Amino acid sequence: MTRNLVEVLRLAVRSLRRNRRRSALTLVAVIIGVAVVTFAHGFGAGLLNSIVRTLVDSRLGALQVHAVGYLDAIEAQPLKKDLALDDALLAKVKAVPGVTAVAPRLRFGGLLGDGTTATIVMVDAIDPAAELAVCPGRKSDVPAGKGAFVDNAQPRGGVLGVELASGIKAEVGATLAIQAAGKEGQLNALDLEVRGVSRGASSFMESKRAVTVPLAYGQELLAMQGRATELAIGVDDMARVDEVKAALQQALGPGFEVSTWMEVMPFLRDMTNRLDVILRFVSAVLFFLVVFGVVNTMLMNVYERVREIGTLLAIGWRRRSILTLFLLEAAVLGLLGGAIGAALGLVVTLITQRAGIPITPPGAAMEQLVRPVPDPAIALLAFAAAALGAVLAAAWPARKAAAMNPVDALRST
Repeated sequence: MTRNLVEVLRLAVRSLRRNRRRSALTLVAVIIGVAVVTFAHGFGAGLLNSIVRTLVDSRLGALQVHAVGYLDAIEAQPLKKDLALDDALLAKVKAVPGVTAVAPRLRFGGLLGDGTTATIVMVDAIDPAAELAVCPGRKSDVPAGKGAFVDNAQPRGGVLGVELASGIKAEVGATLAIQAAGKEGQLNALDLEVRGVSRGASSFMESKRAVTVPLAYGQELLAMQGRATELAIGVDDMARVDEVKAALQQALGPGFEVSTWMEVMPFLRDMTNRLDVILRFVSAVLFFLVVFGVVNTMLMNVYERVREIGTLLAIGWRRRSILTLFLLEAAVLGLLGGAIGAALGLVVTLITQRAGIPITPPGAAMEQLVRPVPDPAIALLAFAAAALGAVLAAAWPARKAAAMNPVDALRST
């Protein structure tokens, strides 16, 4: 006797309602699993966006332009791969669609001393106004009460990182000196007035021996007037950074290398990959927990309903109808739990996106606000995985039930 699907589904729902406690526990496990997976992916995307935004807005810029070979020579002789700054070059860069600002930089190593002791430092010589146009996040580099950011009004004034200032016991207003070798190897030294001490908010992404000075100061120290080692580029839309890169490379020609922030900082790509692996692992663990929960529920159902299964077989139910009954019970749990879990995960992600989650990245001194990114595609995938996983998990218990001998089942106590 063949049972129609509606009748079997009705009996499946009735069976779930009859075992409410067990069904509720399994349903809750599915809901929590799907919700956590949905939220975890949203939080991971938000964390990555926060790190990228900090890098781009506070230090790197969306794109960087160097002379060909600069990135390969950066550890050896970076000053040998410099750029000639002129109005024509800057105008050509600014004319590329999508470019919002250009900031020349001169980066080099040197010795910072007070006349008694000296320490190795990494000097970042920048054009203050242009730098803030490309990296507006640098406005908060120097906290209140710790001086001010570099300014052309004080051409010999520099900003020291908080770790560096603490190490050499330098305070705002102190006079130090920087010694460095120029492009041709000649040594020179200039006095440096400590204009400010940075908060060290980006210490996880840069040297703790960082010194920031005006571009003209660096050029004078190295005898490299009118030169720079890189151009930092701001773009109007980070989603179009690759498109702007291609247009800028075409405009500048083969003598220049245009790199994205990810190419300049390859560790960020590795961080993205590691985060993706972690999220996949978390998702896999939760998926298996859900599957095992469904398997346990279905097995208990089979053991507790042996006489019921025997009765159904005795009155004419086909084995495939018994199989369908248990699969539908699992499908109901998977579909209902997956739908509620996906919706809950998206709601929690939206709420936390608006409020933000304050965290302090490793090695950083300033708290950042992470805003999780809701992703309906991930929620839909988690829902589908929960529904499919529940059905697959119930396959073995369902086959076990369908394979029962009706006579033996009816004799069971």
